[in-house]
Amino acid sequence: MKTLQFFAALTFISLIGLTSCSKKSDDVTPEPDATVGFSVKVDGKAYAPDYAYALASFPGNDLYYAIYGVDSKTNDVVAIALPNTVKEGTVQINETNFAVMTLNKETFSTINGGTGTVTIKKRTATYVSGTFNIVVMDPTGTKKLNLTEGSFNVNVR
Repeated sequence: MKTLQFFAALTFISLIGLTSCSKKSDDVTPEPDATVGFSVKVDGKAYAPDYAYALASFPGNDLYYAIYGVDSKTNDVVAIALPNTVKEGTVQINETNFAVMTLNKETFSTINGGTGTVTIKKRTATYVSGTFNIVVMDPTGTKKLNLTEGSFNVNVR
């Protein structure tokens, strides 16, 4: 099961790289006077990707939806996959409700033993907003990244 989720996460990250660019006319403002965005501190250092979206269904598994931020200059990405049943409220992140990050061409994930929480403040058919704090591990389980003070207000595509 872990292996399947890991490969699904890698597939997802690859698809993000291919689909993250869009025309501005395709974007939808999440709510009046709200700023679309995604930010988090990675081991205390600010990470603010230039693309931030949610996918209504996770590639390869339509029982999940995904929230992600992509840095198009470095191809670094943070992605959070939650079951479609998760609406507003706080959910535990683990190997089932998982998060992944690629940073400097290394992959980290909660599938490898990390934990955390995501709080969905608002979710509609067109946008999702919330906060998160997550610890992700490398595939060996020896290196970790602390993702703190995370926030997102993203369009659903």
